[in-house]
Amino acid sequence: MDAQPVHLIAPVHPIDHTETAMPFRRGTALPTSTTLGYADGSDLGPTAGNGFFARWPDDLATLQELGVTDVRLTLDWARLQPAPDRLDEGWAERFGQMIVAADAIGLRVWATLHDGSIPRWFDNEGGLGDAEAFTRWWPRWVELAAEEFGDGVHGWVPFAEIPLDAPTQPWRDTWGILAGVHPVVASLGPDDGTFERYDGSLDALGLVLPTEWERDGTVGVRELDAAAEHWGRRLRDAADAVDAPVVVSQFSPFHDDADTSGEIVGRLIGSLDDAIADGVRLDVCFIEPGISAPDSPGGLLDGDRSPTPAAERYLA
Repeated sequence: MDAQPVHLIAPVHPIDHTETAMPFRRGTALPTSTTLGYADGSDLGPTAGNGFFARWPDDLATLQELGVTDVRLTLDWARLQPAPDRLDEGWAERFGQMIVAADAIGLRVWATLHDGSIPRWFDNEGGLGDAEAFTRWWPRWVELAAEEFGDGVHGWVPFAEIPLDAPTQPWRDTWGILAGVHPVVASLGPDDGTFERYDGSLDALGLVLPTEWERDGTVGVRELDAAAEHWGRRLRDAADAVDAPVVVSQFSPFHDDADTSGEIVGRLIGSLDDAIADGVRLDVCFIEPGISAPDSPGGLLDGDRSPTPAAERYLA
């Protein structure tokens, strides 16, 4: 599917960018897996999206009206760099329009450059599992994205989750390219405790917080208590290790029962508030996904763009 131009209309009224009174900003993630689906030219595609390709102006407006303040938008590597030597102009224009439109309604865009899939050509070179290929090709993609989109974004979460066994050089290169203009978040997965490794080469430490129950299983008070204790401990450990704010870069309250997802999000908010009371500097939390994938539970909006119980708890 080729990107088609969208003509944006400037807002009639000025946008109020006043900081929210909430103790942390309410964000959501828009990953490629749910929005556009993985590209045919990726290592995981093609897969179906949730209609975001055609509906994104209305989708962004709906999220903002609900109370979302920040979006973590994946700039899909496979679509934007379909070959090593070029950037796809059509997709670059489309993503640029998304960023401009979000800013016009007061949504801060945090750009993510890797969130699950990679271009097939890079996979053929060895992908992220090959240290030489990773170190060679990743910085070139970061440079392309920074040059094309750097003026419009609020911040960067380059990896939705930095690979656990990633060599250090790609992150050093990422920091060297992106640092100094907009905040750069180093996002670590649930099993990655190497907080100090990134101290001095980040503006905020991102944490992917786990939910470790089955999507169709029972989630009772005991499970929620244990999860909340784990989330709080991880937040405090990160804050103690790194002299920087903390970001919840990904939290996915997936459950087949929508009310249970709402309860999970409610418990998360309580855990975050407790951590803030203990001195953790929490900047923003990103619930994933903002809009559910086809035939999939979870998200702040379901496939029909109706708010879910998770949204009601998160954005009350």
